[in-house]
Amino acid sequence: MIKLAILLSIILNTFGLNGVATNIDRGIVQERSGTDSFAHASIEDLVLPELKEPPKVKNFSKQPTNIYAKQYLLIDPDSDIVFASKEPKSKIAIASTTKIMTATIVLENYDQNEIITISKEASSQIGLDYTTRAGEKITVYNLLKVLLIISSNRAAYAFAEHVNNPGETGTDKFIRMMNDKAKMLGMDNTDYHDAAGLDTTGYSTAHDLAIITEYAMKKPIFADIVKTDQGSVTDVNGKINHELKNSNRLVADWNYPGAIGVKTGYMPEASHSLVAAAERDNHTLYAIILYTLNDTAEASAVESRKLLDWGWANIDWGVN
Repeated sequence: MIKLAILLSIILNTFGLNGVATNIDRGIVQERSGTDSFAHASIEDLVLPELKEPPKVKNFSKQPTNIYAKQYLLIDPDSDIVFASKEPKSKIAIASTTKIMTATIVLENYDQNEIITISKEASSQIGLDYTTRAGEKITVYNLLKVLLIISSNRAAYAFAEHVNNPGETGTDKFIRMMNDKAKMLGMDNTDYHDAAGLDTTGYSTAHDLAIITEYAMKKPIFADIVKTDQGSVTDVNGKINHELKNSNRLVADWNYPGAIGVKTGYMPEASHSLVAAAERDNHTLYAIILYTLNDTAEASAVESRKLLDWGWANIDWGVN
Protein backbone atom coordinates (compact mmCIF):
# COMPACT_ATOMS: atom_id res chain seq x y z
CA MET A 1 0.00 0.00 0.00
CA ILE A 2 2.83 2.41 0.84
CA LYS A 3 4.54 1.86 -2.56
CA LEU A 4 1.26 2.52 -4.36
CA ALA A 5 0.68 5.63 -2.25
CA ILE A 6 4.14 7.00 -3.04
CA LEU A 7 3.53 6.52 -6.77
CA LEU A 8 0.10 8.15 -6.49
CA SER A 9 1.60 11.10 -4.61
CA ILE A 10 4.13 11.68 -7.41
CA ILE A 11 1.42 11.54 -10.08
CA LEU A 12 -0.87 13.94 -8.20
CA ASN A 13 1.94 16.45 -7.68
CA THR A 14 2.70 16.28 -11.40
CA PHE A 15 -0.89 17.26 -12.20
CA GLY A 16 -0.96 20.03 -9.59
CA LEU A 17 -3.15 18.29 -7.00
CA ASN A 18 -0.76 19.22 -4.23
CA GLY A 19 -3.32 19.17 -1.42
CA VAL A 20 -4.26 15.57 -2.12
CA ALA A 21 -0.62 14.59 -2.41
CA THR A 22 0.19 16.26 0.91
CA ASN A 23 -2.45 14.22 2.74
CA ILE A 24 -1.13 11.02 1.18
CA ASP A 25 2.42 11.94 2.19
CA ARG A 26 1.23 12.55 5.75
CA GLY A 27 -0.47 9.16 5.73
CA ILE A 28 2.77 7.50 4.66
CA VAL A 29 4.61 9.13 7.56
CA GLN A 30 1.94 8.05 10.05
CA GLU A 31 1.94 4.48 8.74
CA ARG A 32 5.70 4.21 9.09
CA SER A 33 5.46 5.58 12.63
CA GLY A 34 2.93 3.02 13.77
CA THR A 35 -0.52 4.35 12.79
CA ASP A 36 -2.03 1.36 10.99
CA SER A 37 -5.28 2.81 9.60
CA PHE A 38 -3.51 4.10 6.49
CA ALA A 39 -2.46 0.60 5.47
CA HIS A 40 -6.12 -0.44 5.12
CA ALA A 41 -7.31 2.68 3.28
CA SER A 42 -8.48 2.50 -0.31
CA ILE A 43 -7.43 4.87 -3.06
CA GLU A 44 -10.96 6.33 -2.89
CA ASP A 45 -10.50 6.97 0.83
CA LEU A 46 -7.27 8.83 0.15
CA VAL A 47 -8.26 10.87 -2.88
CA LEU A 48 -12.04 11.39 -3.17
CA PRO A 49 -12.51 13.39 0.08
CA GLU A 50 -10.08 15.98 -1.28
CA LEU A 51 -12.08 16.31 -4.52
CA LYS A 52 -15.25 17.28 -2.67
CA GLU A 53 -16.12 20.91 -2.19
CA PRO A 54 -13.93 22.00 0.75
CA PRO A 55 -15.27 23.93 3.73
CA LYS A 56 -14.75 27.68 3.64
CA VAL A 57 -15.58 30.86 5.48
CA LYS A 58 -18.88 32.30 4.27
CA ASN A 59 -18.47 35.17 1.83
CA PHE A 60 -20.10 37.76 4.06
CA SER A 61 -18.14 36.80 7.17
CA LYS A 62 -15.31 38.82 8.66
CA GLN A 63 -12.36 37.34 10.50
CA PRO A 64 -12.76 37.33 14.31
CA THR A 65 -11.47 40.51 15.91
CA ASN A 66 -12.22 39.84 19.58
CA ILE A 67 -9.82 36.97 20.35
CA TYR A 68 -7.54 38.25 23.09
CA ALA A 69 -4.46 36.11 22.71
CA LYS A 70 -1.00 36.56 21.23
CA GLN A 71 -1.48 33.58 18.98
CA TYR A 72 -4.47 31.55 17.81
CA LEU A 73 -5.57 29.14 15.12
CA LEU A 74 -8.91 27.66 14.06
CA ILE A 75 -8.57 24.61 11.83
CA ASP A 76 -10.60 21.75 10.40
CA PRO A 77 -8.38 18.68 11.04
CA ASP A 78 -10.15 16.65 8.35
CA SER A 79 -9.16 19.00 5.53
CA ASP A 80 -6.33 20.91 7.28
CA ILE A 81 -8.02 24.15 6.22
CA VAL A 82 -7.27 27.10 8.50
CA PHE A 83 -10.25 29.42 8.91
CA ALA A 84 -8.79 32.02 11.25
CA SER A 85 -5.35 32.67 12.69
CA LYS A 86 -3.00 35.15 14.27
CA GLU A 87 0.77 34.61 14.12
CA PRO A 88 0.29 30.81 13.91
CA LYS A 89 3.97 30.09 13.21
CA SER A 90 5.56 32.42 15.76
CA LYS A 91 7.57 30.54 18.39
CA ILE A 92 6.07 30.79 21.85
CA ALA A 93 6.18 28.99 25.22
CA ILE A 94 3.30 26.48 25.32
CA ALA A 95 3.27 25.39 28.99
CA SER A 96 1.32 22.16 29.65
CA THR A 97 0.05 21.78 26.11
CA THR A 98 3.48 20.13 25.89
CA LYS A 99 1.81 17.08 27.44
CA ILE A 100 0.07 16.26 24.15
CA MET A 101 3.47 15.15 22.87
CA THR A 102 4.36 13.55 26.22
CA ALA A 103 1.26 11.35 26.03
CA THR A 104 2.01 10.50 22.40
CA ILE A 105 5.49 9.23 23.26
CA VAL A 106 4.06 7.22 26.16
CA LEU A 107 1.37 5.61 24.02
CA GLU A 108 3.88 4.64 21.34
CA ASN A 109 6.56 3.28 23.66
CA TYR A 110 4.92 1.94 26.84
CA ASP A 111 2.35 -0.77 27.41
CA GLN A 112 -0.72 0.66 29.15
CA ASN A 113 -0.49 -2.08 31.79
CA GLU A 114 3.14 -1.35 32.67
CA ILE A 115 3.76 -0.21 36.24
CA ILE A 116 5.32 3.21 36.84
CA THR A 117 7.01 3.90 40.17
CA ILE A 118 6.86 7.55 41.19
CA SER A 119 10.34 8.73 42.18
CA LYS A 120 11.22 11.34 44.77
CA GLU A 121 12.18 13.71 41.95
CA ALA A 122 8.85 13.20 40.19
CA SER A 123 6.86 13.71 43.38
CA SER A 124 8.61 17.04 44.01
CA GLN A 125 7.42 18.68 40.79
CA ILE A 126 5.30 21.80 41.26
CA GLY A 127 1.61 21.93 40.35
CA LEU A 128 -1.85 21.20 41.71
CA ASP A 129 -1.43 17.41 41.83
CA TYR A 130 -1.12 16.79 45.56
CA THR A 131 -2.04 13.09 45.61
CA THR A 132 0.77 11.54 43.55
CA ARG A 133 3.50 10.56 46.00
CA ALA A 134 7.01 9.11 46.03
CA GLY A 135 7.06 5.31 45.94
CA GLU A 136 3.56 5.02 44.50
CA LYS A 137 3.12 2.32 41.86
CA ILE A 138 0.53 3.03 39.20
CA THR A 139 -0.26 1.70 35.73
CA VAL A 140 0.66 3.64 32.62
CA TYR A 141 -3.03 3.89 31.69
CA ASN A 142 -4.08 5.35 35.03
CA LEU A 143 -1.13 7.73 35.09
CA LEU A 144 -2.04 8.92 31.58
CA LYS A 145 -5.40 9.96 33.01
CA VAL A 146 -3.64 11.88 35.77
CA LEU A 147 -1.35 13.49 33.19
CA LEU A 148 -4.03 14.60 30.75
CA ILE A 149 -7.10 15.25 32.89
CA ILE A 150 -5.58 17.24 35.75
CA SER A 151 -2.35 18.15 33.91
CA SER A 152 -0.04 16.54 36.45
CA ASN A 153 3.59 17.64 36.20
CA ARG A 154 4.50 14.77 38.52
CA ALA A 155 3.04 12.30 36.04
CA ALA A 156 4.94 13.91 33.17
CA TYR A 157 8.25 13.64 35.02
CA ALA A 158 7.57 10.04 36.05
CA PHE A 159 6.82 9.09 32.45
CA ALA A 160 9.99 10.79 31.25
CA GLU A 161 12.12 8.87 33.77
CA HIS A 162 10.52 5.53 32.97
CA VAL A 163 12.24 5.22 29.58
CA ASN A 164 15.66 5.03 31.25
CA ASN A 165 17.69 1.84 31.38
CA PRO A 166 19.26 0.72 34.68
CA GLY A 167 21.91 3.22 35.70
CA GLU A 168 20.40 6.05 33.65
CA THR A 169 18.80 9.04 35.34
CA GLY A 170 17.01 12.24 34.41
CA THR A 171 14.66 12.99 31.54
CA ASP A 172 17.00 13.86 28.65
CA LYS A 173 16.41 10.57 26.84
CA PHE A 174 12.63 11.06 26.80
CA ILE A 175 12.94 14.69 25.69
CA ARG A 176 15.08 13.60 22.74
CA MET A 177 12.31 11.20 21.78
CA MET A 178 9.81 14.08 21.93
CA ASN A 179 11.92 16.26 19.65
CA ASP A 180 12.65 13.42 17.25
CA LYS A 181 8.91 12.82 16.94
CA ALA A 182 8.28 16.51 16.38
CA LYS A 183 10.84 16.57 13.57
CA MET A 184 9.33 13.47 11.97
CA LEU A 185 5.86 15.05 11.99
CA GLY A 186 7.12 18.28 10.41
CA MET A 187 6.82 20.42 13.53
CA ASP A 188 9.59 22.71 12.31
CA ASN A 189 9.17 25.44 14.91
CA THR A 190 9.09 23.24 18.02
CA ASP A 191 11.78 22.49 20.57
CA TYR A 192 10.75 20.63 23.74
CA HIS A 193 12.91 21.20 26.82
CA ASP A 194 10.95 19.10 29.32
CA ALA A 195 8.00 16.72 29.43
CA ALA A 196 5.65 18.94 31.46
CA GLY A 197 6.03 22.39 29.92
CA LEU A 198 7.51 23.91 33.07
CA ASP A 199 10.65 24.98 31.21
CA THR A 200 9.47 28.01 29.28
CA THR A 201 12.65 28.20 27.21
CA GLY A 202 11.05 25.40 25.20
CA TYR A 203 8.67 26.52 22.48
CA SER A 204 6.24 25.60 19.75
CA THR A 205 3.55 27.31 17.67
CA ALA A 206 -0.19 27.09 17.14
CA HIS A 207 0.50 25.55 13.73
CA ASP A 208 2.73 22.82 15.19
CA LEU A 209 0.29 22.13 18.02
CA ALA A 210 -2.37 21.49 15.40
CA ILE A 211 -0.10 18.86 13.85
CA ILE A 212 0.58 16.95 17.08
CA THR A 213 -3.04 17.26 18.21
CA GLU A 214 -4.35 15.81 14.95
CA TYR A 215 -1.82 12.98 15.27
CA ALA A 216 -2.59 12.26 18.95
CA MET A 217 -6.37 12.38 18.51
CA LYS A 218 -6.13 9.43 16.12
CA LYS A 219 -5.08 7.32 19.11
CA PRO A 220 -8.28 6.00 20.75
CA ILE A 221 -6.86 5.99 24.29
CA PHE A 222 -5.73 9.60 24.02
CA ALA A 223 -9.01 10.77 22.46
CA ASP A 224 -11.05 8.97 25.11
CA ILE A 225 -9.08 10.42 28.03
CA VAL A 226 -9.04 14.07 26.91
CA LYS A 227 -12.83 14.19 26.55
CA THR A 228 -13.38 12.82 30.08
CA ASP A 229 -14.93 15.42 32.38
CA GLN A 230 -14.16 13.75 35.70
CA GLY A 231 -13.42 10.44 37.38
CA SER A 232 -10.90 8.75 39.61
CA VAL A 233 -8.06 6.22 39.46
CA THR A 234 -6.00 4.42 42.09
CA ASP A 235 -2.51 3.03 42.47
CA VAL A 236 -1.98 -0.69 41.85
CA ASN A 237 -2.80 -1.51 45.49
CA GLY A 238 -6.01 0.51 45.54
CA LYS A 239 -4.79 2.55 48.49
CA ILE A 240 -3.95 5.90 46.85
CA ASN A 241 -6.90 7.55 45.14
CA HIS A 242 -6.64 10.29 42.53
CA GLU A 243 -9.78 12.36 42.03
CA LEU A 244 -9.75 13.76 38.51
CA LYS A 245 -11.60 16.78 37.17
CA ASN A 246 -10.68 18.00 33.72
CA SER A 247 -8.74 21.26 33.75
CA ASN A 248 -10.36 22.06 30.38
CA ARG A 249 -13.48 24.03 31.31
CA LEU A 250 -15.08 23.41 27.93
CA VAL A 251 -15.17 19.70 28.76
CA ALA A 252 -15.88 19.91 32.49
CA ASP A 253 -17.48 22.98 34.09
CA TRP A 254 -19.04 24.54 30.99
CA ASN A 255 -20.08 21.38 29.09
CA TYR A 256 -19.51 23.18 25.79
CA PRO A 257 -21.65 21.51 23.08
CA GLY A 258 -19.56 18.94 21.24
CA ALA A 259 -16.38 19.46 23.29
CA ILE A 260 -14.00 16.48 22.94
CA GLY A 261 -10.73 17.79 24.43
CA VAL A 262 -7.87 18.50 24.42
CA LYS A 263 -5.29 20.15 26.75
CA THR A 264 -4.82 23.23 28.90
CA GLY A 265 -1.62 25.06 29.78
CA TYR A 266 -0.46 27.76 32.16
CA MET A 267 2.82 29.26 33.27
CA PRO A 268 3.32 32.89 34.33
CA GLU A 269 5.75 33.36 31.43
CA ALA A 270 3.36 31.72 28.95
CA SER A 271 0.03 32.98 30.31
CA HIS A 272 -3.03 30.77 29.76
CA SER A 273 -3.29 28.43 26.78
CA LEU A 274 -5.72 25.83 25.50
CA VAL A 275 -5.86 23.40 22.62
CA ALA A 276 -9.61 22.84 22.34
CA ALA A 277 -11.51 20.43 20.10
CA ALA A 278 -15.22 20.22 19.40
CA GLU A 279 -17.34 18.07 17.14
CA ARG A 280 -20.80 18.81 15.72
CA ASP A 281 -22.77 17.27 12.84
CA ASN A 282 -19.80 15.12 11.76
CA HIS A 283 -17.50 18.15 11.59
CA THR A 284 -14.56 18.85 13.90
CA LEU A 285 -12.79 22.08 14.80
CA TYR A 286 -9.57 22.65 16.72
CA ALA A 287 -9.22 26.05 18.38
CA ILE A 288 -5.70 26.72 19.62
CA ILE A 289 -5.21 29.66 21.97
CA LEU A 290 -1.71 30.58 23.14
CA TYR A 291 -0.83 33.30 25.66
CA THR A 292 -4.11 34.97 26.58
CA LEU A 293 -3.95 38.70 27.13
CA ASN A 294 -6.19 38.38 30.18
CA ASP A 295 -4.54 36.70 33.17
CA THR A 296 -7.52 34.89 34.66
CA ALA A 297 -8.10 31.19 35.29
CA GLU A 298 -10.88 31.08 32.70
CA ALA A 299 -9.16 33.18 30.04
CA SER A 300 -8.09 30.40 27.66
CA ALA A 301 -11.51 28.73 27.83
CA VAL A 302 -13.23 32.07 27.18
CA GLU A 303 -11.11 32.79 24.09
CA SER A 304 -11.39 29.21 22.79
CA ARG A 305 -15.17 29.32 23.15
CA LYS A 306 -15.34 32.59 21.21
CA LEU A 307 -13.17 31.17 18.43
CA LEU A 308 -15.17 27.95 18.19
CA ASP A 309 -18.47 29.85 18.27
CA TRP A 310 -17.23 32.03 15.42
CA GLY A 311 -16.32 28.90 13.47
CA TRP A 312 -19.66 27.17 13.87
CA ALA A 313 -21.46 30.38 12.83
CA ASN A 314 -19.27 31.32 9.87
CA ILE A 315 -18.01 28.16 8.17
CA ASP A 316 -19.76 26.81 5.11
CA TRP A 317 -19.02 23.07 5.18
CA GLY A 318 -19.95 22.53 1.55
CA VAL A 319 -21.41 19.29 0.18
CA ASN A 320 -21.06 16.35 2.59
